[in-house]
Amino acid sequence: MAEIKRKTKKKSQGAFLRDSIMTGISYMIPVIVGAGVIQAIAKAMGGYDIGNHMDQIDTLAKAIMLLGQNMMNYVVPVIAAFIAYAMADKPGLAPGFVMGALAGAINTGFVGGVVGGIMVGYFVLMLKKIKVPKAIQGIMPILVYPVVTTLVCGLLMYYVVGRPISWFMAWITSGLMALSGGSRFVLGAVIGAMICLDHGGPINKTAALFVNGLNADGFLIPTSAKMCAGMTSPLGIGLACFIGGKKKFTESEREQAKSLFILSCCYVQEGVIPFLMKDPVRVAISCCTGGAITGGLCMMLGLESPAVHGGAFVIAMTSNPLLFIGLWLLGGCITGVLYALLRKPLPEGYEESEEDIVSII
Repeated sequence: MAEIKRKTKKKSQGAFLRDSIMTGISYMIPVIVGAGVIQAIAKAMGGYDIGNHMDQIDTLAKAIMLLGQNMMNYVVPVIAAFIAYAMADKPGLAPGFVMGALAGAINTGFVGGVVGGIMVGYFVLMLKKIKVPKAIQGIMPILVYPVVTTLVCGLLMYYVVGRPISWFMAWITSGLMALSGGSRFVLGAVIGAMICLDHGGPINKTAALFVNGLNADGFLIPTSAKMCAGMTSPLGIGLACFIGGKKKFTESEREQAKSLFILSCCYVQEGVIPFLMKDPVRVAISCCTGGAITGGLCMMLGLESPAVHGGAFVIAMTSNPLLFIGLWLLGGCITGVLYALLRKPLPEGYEESEEDIVSII
């Protein structure tokens, strides 16, 4: 039998780099979510400012807080290590972890971790191209690659690359701290609108990446803007189905709306996608409006969320749970009422086809 050769399209450098960064993010998310939730539990038990008087107490809340704080310390090393791993396989892991730890030591934060992981990945790939005698091939991945890569990339980061990144992060920090109420509202509105535009698509993920990076560096207010705004879309579309009723929504859509309330509580936006596919402009306008108002108010009012995900299950861990719930419901009602008004009525005598049912499910 003749061997069938499959033609494989070589991945571009841009796609290779993007996929590697997304791999690092996928490993980072459980760490940052877990750390945020654990710290939030400690704050719920010992007070929201427990981190400011850790040396004065010895309680269970303190022990839990220590677990969360130490877990949070691994956020940047994990993303750096697994970006390097995605690019260069196992030889990139050890120097990647070191670059992530170094990023924290020289105040380059999340950005430094990403840049460090990329540096390690490309450097290891370069080392792999060097031909060496068979006698020492076995020690290359366990000795030469990690030692040489850590020294070269680490010193390069410390003396050259890290300095402008550190200045940039300091500028971002001072800029965020100096934002006035109006400026904060604009930033939160942009975050909320991006989160609610494509419901898990590239624009949503871009905004989430930016906010998660800020969370990793200790800025917790944008996190509430992201999560609270994201929870408004499924709630709002679900409300719209009941406000509009039979005149504007099919039976399948109204049935699907019941699950949207649950998805909203869980901060799962993908349930809105079937509605977005059928009526993209009106759904996008409605969701982005509600999300922008919610996100802007979260930022302006200084609402903090240590957890980047979790929805209703982590509301008690925010700095003001009642405010979070109020802004969530406000954004949902705005989205729901707006979409119920914008949605065109169903044609008279309209009968739902199987295709419509499948598109909703």
